[in-house]
Amino acid sequence: KQIADWISEDIAAGKTLCSAPLPAWVGQVDGVHKPEGSYSAAKNAYIGRSKLPVYARQPFKQAVLGENAPDPRTAGNTVFEDESIRLWTAPGADDVLIASFKAVELAEGRYKGVVVWQPTSLSGGPFSAGADLQSMMPAFMAGGPKAIEPEEKKLQDLMLTLRYAQVPVVAAVSGIALGGGTELSVYCAKRVVHFESYMGLVEMGVGLIPGGGGLTYLARRAAEQAQGGDILHFLKTGFQAAAMATVGKSALESRNLGYLLPSDAIVMHAHELLHVAVGQARAMFDAGYRPPMPGQTFPVLGRNGIATIRAQLVNLRDGGFISAYDDEIATRIATVLCGGDVEEGAPADEATLMALERKHFCELLGQSKTQERIMGMLQTGKPVRN
Repeated sequence: KQIADWISEDIAAGKTLCSAPLPAWVGQVDGVHKPEGSYSAAKNAYIGRSKLPVYARQPFKQAVLGENAPDPRTAGNTVFEDESIRLWTAPGADDVLIASFKAVELAEGRYKGVVVWQPTSLSGGPFSAGADLQSMMPAFMAGGPKAIEPEEKKLQDLMLTLRYAQVPVVAAVSGIALGGGTELSVYCAKRVVHFESYMGLVEMGVGLIPGGGGLTYLARRAAEQAQGGDILHFLKTGFQAAAMATVGKSALESRNLGYLLPSDAIVMHAHELLHVAVGQARAMFDAGYRPPMPGQTFPVLGRNGIATIRAQLVNLRDGGFISAYDDEIATRIATVLCGGDVEEGAPADEATLMALERKHFCELLGQSKTQERIMGMLQTGKPVRN
């Protein structure tokens, strides 16, 4: 009512664009939105939310001023919580565990699946912007690159835990999912992605290679797509995306870059994301979901593939399109993707390629130009070209 009085005063003083008075109902109600609903001038009554299924099924609906809406950070039945994670179940979906980042061991014994979801997605926040470089620096300064390798191994082990969980793990992605966020997503059994999601392996921008299993995934996926044919044809998309730190500007672009499968679900409304993800986890469990067999091998391109990619990189470097240090980092990316110094077609497993990831990630951390890029990003938020 106070707002209406202010506007009426401005109308009387001639300060508004229009001299027409406010409608009569404005002075008859003491608020537009209340817990019981929103005021309808046509019906002269407060109308509750629509009962259409598309709205009723959303665990967290778009809230309006004055509404007593549940807080996604505290809603549901909390199963476990500490300073870094909350595991919970939603009302009506107590057979699927929802996590803000890990939960497999608990879910395997008691639930049908795990959904990895960030409550901030409801307000346009990120799924995961990747590793926190600032928090990494104290350990690096104290122990050098070797102090980081155990942490990288833990991250890779987490990815494998997601991949080989006995219940389906579904990533509910919305907003920014860069670096480790993309790696976490691709190691889940399925992804449900909001259309306005941005995925990519962007470590090149800070002088590093993806170190959480992302390159291993791209190599394995290329071998699966090739089905005994030309692996390089499928690998080049992933290589170019990682070497250029390309970010998909939508879920469709992220799929074209190789970070989503054709079978992954894309939803247009962020408030539908959790509902669809829980449904996917249930459906996979009810259909008899079984994870892949650990330890399987796949063919890699080896030294011949590295040489082929190197020839293209040399042309780009000599043409002034990339710096000498860009060339070095891209060569390390190619080395991991191709499985290292082995024969073309040699079998490799995830452990082998992840070891290569750790090796090159930690070696780059010790390089002065990588340190310049990291500090430049931390201080200015912009990539350093050196």
